[in-house]
Amino acid sequence: MKLETKIRNLITETNATNDSRFNVVAHELWGNSREGFETNSSWYIKTNATLEEALEAARGRWEVFKANYLPKARVGDIQDTGYSDDLSLEVDCVPFLEIRAI
Repeated sequence: MKLETKIRNLITETNATNDSRFNVVAHELWGNSREGFETNSSWYIKTNATLEEALEAARGRWEVFKANYLPKARVGDIQDTGYSDDLSLEVDCVPFLEIRAI
């Protein structure tokens, strides 16, 4: 499955529509020898993004995530652990990205 398709499907499961706007948030991950990775800080990749802009930002983050954190990560393993209209995406309990409806 393609990353953009996976995220689009997850977004449609929320109350968001094609006209919704989103803030896209990435996490700075630090290695923790006991527990894997931990989030130290977060930053906005894109604010007030259309769905297409949010998907483009997610694609860029996915490439960095795979290169730096989980090279064996697969799109099919992405899970949403968020609440309501916000997506909190992770792979194998490692935070990948947040897409927050605004």
